[in-house]
Amino acid sequence: MRRPVLAVALATALVTVVPGTAPADARPPDRGRLDVLFVGAHPDDEASTLSTLGQWNENGRARVGVLTVTRGEGGGNAAGTEEGPPLGLLREGEERRAVGRAGITDVHYLDKVDFYYTVSAPLTARAWDHGATLEKVVRLVRETRPKTIVTMDPAPLPGQHGNHQEAARLAAEAYFAAADRARYPGQLRGERLRTWAPGRLLMTGGATGPTGPACEKTFTPTDPASTVLGVWAGRASARNGGRTWAQVEREAQRMYVSQGWGGFPDAPADPNRIGCDYFTQIHSRTAPRAAAAGPAVTGQQEPLPRVADYDAWAIRTGLPALAGRVPRVLTLGSGASRPVRIDLDNTTSAPQSGTVTPNLPQGFAAEPASRPYSLAAKATGSVTFTVRNTDPSIPTSDYTITTTSTTGPPDVRKAALELVPVATLAQTPAAPVLDGAEAPGEYPGPEFDLSRVWEGAACASAADCSATGKVTWTADALHVLVKVRDDARGAVLGADDCKRHWRTDAVEIAVDPRGDSENTSTTFKTGIFPAMADGRPCFERDADHRQGPGPRTAPGMKVAAALTQPYSGYTVEATIPFTVLPATVDPARMGLNIFVYDSDTQDKTGQTRLGWSTWGGVQGDPYRWGLASLPGLDPPAVAATPPVLPGEAARSVDSPQSILQAAATGVPLAGGPAAPPSATARIVGRPTVSGGATTFRLRATGPGTVHAHVWNGRTLGSKRVSVDRAGTRTVTVRGASGTLTVAFEARRGGTAVDVARLPG
Repeated sequence: MRRPVLAVALATALVTVVPGTAPADARPPDRGRLDVLFVGAHPDDEASTLSTLGQWNENGRARVGVLTVTRGEGGGNAAGTEEGPPLGLLREGEERRAVGRAGITDVHYLDKVDFYYTVSAPLTARAWDHGATLEKVVRLVRETRPKTIVTMDPAPLPGQHGNHQEAARLAAEAYFAAADRARYPGQLRGERLRTWAPGRLLMTGGATGPTGPACEKTFTPTDPASTVLGVWAGRASARNGGRTWAQVEREAQRMYVSQGWGGFPDAPADPNRIGCDYFTQIHSRTAPRAAAAGPAVTGQQEPLPRVADYDAWAIRTGLPALAGRVPRVLTLGSGASRPVRIDLDNTTSAPQSGTVTPNLPQGFAAEPASRPYSLAAKATGSVTFTVRNTDPSIPTSDYTITTTSTTGPPDVRKAALELVPVATLAQTPAAPVLDGAEAPGEYPGPEFDLSRVWEGAACASAADCSATGKVTWTADALHVLVKVRDDARGAVLGADDCKRHWRTDAVEIAVDPRGDSENTSTTFKTGIFPAMADGRPCFERDADHRQGPGPRTAPGMKVAAALTQPYSGYTVEATIPFTVLPATVDPARMGLNIFVYDSDTQDKTGQTRLGWSTWGGVQGDPYRWGLASLPGLDPPAVAATPPVLPGEAARSVDSPQSILQAAATGVPLAGGPAAPPSATARIVGRPTVSGGATTFRLRATGPGTVHAHVWNGRTLGSKRVSVDRAGTRTVTVRGASGTLTVAFEARRGGTAVDVARLPG
C-alpha cells in the first residue's frame, strides 16, 4: 500500500519543474503557458479525469490544458446526422463546454483524422504520420511549457483503442524530445522556441482502492513497484457551488451528447461512496527509478505482434519499466491444438541452461511436458510446445511458465490461452432466397449460439436479447442467417442514417479471410440494420478494409430482413460475395464472428452486445474471432490492396473557437508554426455590418488562404478566400453579430489569426 499526497499538495508537487534552457528572448508568450497538459486522442478522453484536473486548477492554482489529437470525426452521433468534419466541430464544442466545468480554457487540436475504432497503435501511427504528429506535440510542449504531462495508457491492453495508445506514445516521446536540442532544431532556430523539460509524466489508472477519502491513502497498485498518485473526487468545489468534484465531472460528461452521454446517471450524493482517480508516474526527472535486478533467465509466452511492438517502443523510448506489462495471451481453437513458443532471455554474463515447463491446468495438455535449453551469455532463444485443448467447455486458461537456470531461483511468468469457437461450414447446393425467412435446407451445417454477452448489460431473459446464426457457402459467396429475439425495439434511424450500427438494434458480420489479421484494416466488417424509417434494411461497412455505405464498398452484397409482428425480434439474411473480401479466403482457417447489438431505448445508444466469440473489445480483435473451415471451397482469387482509411479531418482554421483561443494565447493553430512576418495577414480597421453580412479589410504580406467566420456561439457564416499576392482586399462574409474570426494559412507554411468584435 502507498500513501500519496493529498490533492492540494499533489498539485503543488506537480508544478515543480526542471526548466529548459534557451535565450530569454526565445520565450513564447506567457499567456499560453500551462502547468499541466493532458494528452488524449479524442474529445472526451479526458472526461474521466476532470474531477482531478479541476482540483489541480482550483485548489492548486495550476493552469491546466488539453491536447486532443483528433476531433473525433470517426465516433458515433447520438445527437444528429453530422459526420466527418462537421461532427468533429460539433464534438469540439462539446469538449470545450465540458472541460470548462473544470476551469480549463485551453484545448489544442492537431487536426489528425479519427478514422475509426482500432486496437492497433501501429495502424494509427501510419494514419497520423507519427513523425509529423510528434513534431506538433513537441512544438506545443515547447510553446506551453507544462510542468506535468498526463496521458492515457500506451499499452495494447485488451480493448484499448489504438488511437489512445498512439496518443500516449506521442505524449511520452514528446516528454523527452521537447528537452532535446537535437530534436526538431528548426523549432529552436527558425521559430525561436526553446527546449523544455517537463518534470513528470503520468498516465491514467494503475490502482484500485476503496471509496471515500481513504482511497488516497489506501489502495493497491496494479504494479507493486510503480509510483501511483490518488486524488479523491469527493471534495467540494467552491467554484461550483459546493458540489463534489465527482458531481461536477458527471455534469461535464453529460456535455458529450453526441456520444450518448447525456443520460449518464447522477454521481453519488454521499462523498463516502465516491472513489479516487489514480495516476501512475511513468517518469520523473526529479526522482529517477533504479532498475530492479531480474532472474538469470526469463521465459515468456510469445507475444502478439502488437505486444512485441509495444515492448520494443517502451525500451526504445527510454521507458523500460513499461515493457512486459501486457499479459501474454494467445488464442486456441476450442478442442484444437496449436504451437506455443516460449521466448528465453539470458540476462547474465555467463552461460545458462535449464528447463522450461508450461504449468497448464486441467483441460489443456502440452507436448512435450517440459523442454531443456542452453544459452550463451546474454543470448536469447526459444523452445516450442504443442498445446492442445482437451476440454472445450473451458473459456480461458491462465497458466504459468517455469524456467530453471544454472544460477538463481526459477523464473515464473504468467500467460494465458483463450479459447475461441470453431466451426466447419457446409456448402449449400443453391443460394438461399433472401426474404428474411429460413426455408428448409437453405442453411445446412451447425447453428451458432450468438447469445453470449461481450459488452454491456446482461440480458434479463432470452426474450430480452438472444440470437442464433447459421453460415453456409456457395462457390462465389458466404450466406449468413441471424435470428434475433428482442422484446423492445431501439431507435429507428432515418433511411439516410445508415452508419454507426452500434447505436441501435443491428447485426455485425466480421470476416478475416486469411485468419491472421493483426487489426481490422485487413478484414471485412459489415453492420446490418433490420429496418430503417422507410421499412427497409440497410447495410454499411465500418472500421475495416474499406469503410462506407454498403452498395459502394461491397458491390454485389445483398441483405434482407423481417421483423416479427407483434414485435419480438427479427431475422437478417445476407449474401457476401467472396470477391468483396480484402483477400483470398483460406478455406482451412477463415476468421469469422457475428455480433448482435441490442438497444431498448430511443436515445441512439446500445445497451448489450452479444456474439459468437466474446471478449471485451472483440470487434477490433480479429485474433479473438472464431475460426471456420470451408472444406472443398476453391475460393475466387482476390488481389490484396492497401486499406482505404478515412482521411478528412476537421481543421482548426475552420473552427472559430480554436481561432479565438489562438488569438488569446498566442499559441498557433493545430500544433503548427506561426506564419512568418513576410507572409501573414491581419484585419485592418473596424468591420462593418449591413444586410446580414460582415465586411472587413484584410491586409496580407504574402500569399495564402483566408478562412473567415462570423461567430456568436455558433457559426453564422464562413468564407474562404485565396490570396495570391501581398496587399489589402475587402472580404464579405455572411453573419452580422458576435465576433469576426480570421485564420490565415501562409503558402510558405504557418498560420496567423486575428479577431474583431462586431458592432452592436
